[in-house]
Amino acid sequence: MTGQTLTPKPAQVHFGKTFLALLGLGTAGILSLIPTAVRQVESLPPELMDLPPQLVTVLALVNPLILLVIAIVIGNLLAQRVGLRSLVAEKVSHGIPLWQQLRPHLPLAFGLGFLFAFVVLGLDAILNPFGGAELTLETATLPGIFSQLLLGLLYGGIVEELLLRWGVMSLLVWLGWRVILRKQGEVSPAMFWSAIILAAVLFGIGHLPALANMVALTPLLVIRTILLNALGGILFGWLFWRRGLEVAMVAHAAAHVGFFVVNLATYLINLG
Repeated sequence: MTGQTLTPKPAQVHFGKTFLALLGLGTAGILSLIPTAVRQVESLPPELMDLPPQLVTVLALVNPLILLVIAIVIGNLLAQRVGLRSLVAEKVSHGIPLWQQLRPHLPLAFGLGFLFAFVVLGLDAILNPFGGAELTLETATLPGIFSQLLLGLLYGGIVEELLLRWGVMSLLVWLGWRVILRKQGEVSPAMFWSAIILAAVLFGIGHLPALANMVALTPLLVIRTILLNALGGILFGWLFWRRGLEVAMVAHAAAHVGFFVVNLATYLINLG
């Protein structure tokens, strides 16, 4: 891609095969929420537990699963129309080798994602008025550190990319193409960037409810949370646009590897 015009649109994906393949990937991420859901259920007072804890845990996974299904459907219908790609979709639809397409982009994806983690942690130390208190709550123990890594790799790297990039970003680009260009001509870089940034901001906003469960939200903390997560959303959105959905997934997962390295090192230092 030259950065000025869009390359020819990928071949039409097979909706059913692509849906099942991406849903299978996403389901692994949804299941990674189980330990978090169990901890949240166990922390509820008994008087609030009208249902068995096991059923409450299962119900806690239903909402993200529904959102995942909606996002996959939207992406399957719209992404290809505006030239956005999924290597998994091309593999299951047309037998195009996935690994051969993904491998050349792995160093870039992993390097950018891993580096991004350190950039975010550095900015967080400057912007976070609580000095990373919410991160400490999540990773105060060794099992917690590894639990967060698994959650980041599977839910962050897969589910969040399916939701925000394959679903939301594809929809935003398509809406711009449909409303502004009236389906005439190619999608401009400006239209892609607008969708990337808007999806990234939504990505940042989406982290606020979980944060609110750990600390009291302040205007500065809200701005900091949206800003830092939106930076990641912009990086992953750009990779989705230029390299494909799976490259964005690798970069997102690599960012969580970076967080894991820092958290593990901090834990070991504190032990000493």
